[in-house]
Amino acid sequence: MKKSYWLLIGLALLAGCTSSGPSPKESDYRFFPLETGRFVEYEVQETFYALSKPPVKITYFLKEVCGPELKGTTGQYQINRFRRNTVDQSWSPDSVWTAYLLPDRAVKVENNRPLLKMIFPLFDGLTWNANQYNTLPPQTSEAHFSHLPFSVNSLTFPANLEIVQQKDSSLVSLVNFTERYAPNVGLIYKESTTLQYCQNADCLGKGIVEFGNRKTLKIKAYGQE
Repeated sequence: MKKSYWLLIGLALLAGCTSSGPSPKESDYRFFPLETGRFVEYEVQETFYALSKPPVKITYFLKEVCGPELKGTTGQYQINRFRRNTVDQSWSPDSVWTAYLLPDRAVKVENNRPLLKMIFPLFDGLTWNANQYNTLPPQTSEAHFSHLPFSVNSLTFPANLEIVQQKDSSLVSLVNFTERYAPNVGLIYKESTTLQYCQNADCLGKGIVEFGNRKTLKIKAYGQE
């Protein structure tokens, strides 16, 4: 009788752990590669707009290096981040993030804030809450596959995955929060833009920015150290 009881318990637990949804494709994980020694370098451009003042532009460079798998974890990697203001400078330590893959999702912890970057299996129109694991308000991410070449900083990626959090444009404002990922590379482009246009009768619809900011992150190089 005891054997039958524990057998039933085991079957119930197994059934509870089995997902009825589609299984992730191995190719999905290529958009979020985690491997010790893998690095990506980015050019970052930020522009700040304020009323009646010339826009302020700054450019700097970031490098992310995937460190070793953290002890006591399964598949959680340290992401070492470096920064320099010009290409001639040496890299200086900037911050340490972490990232990990689960069978059905990819998570990156940025400045101690976990963000749900992807869920698997990926398909066009798939949506999820990027802030599921933090205390920020819900933020919808939507996945879109592109088979058109995407070029940035003299690098071309034949296929890529665009993840849109918000993309709205009107006569009075522009909001664009998007990321692009390439297979076996990871993040290749990111834009965070919030602009408010002039709404006076003589400038409405002319795209004259009154205030806001734009930040773009563009891949420059990648490889294995």
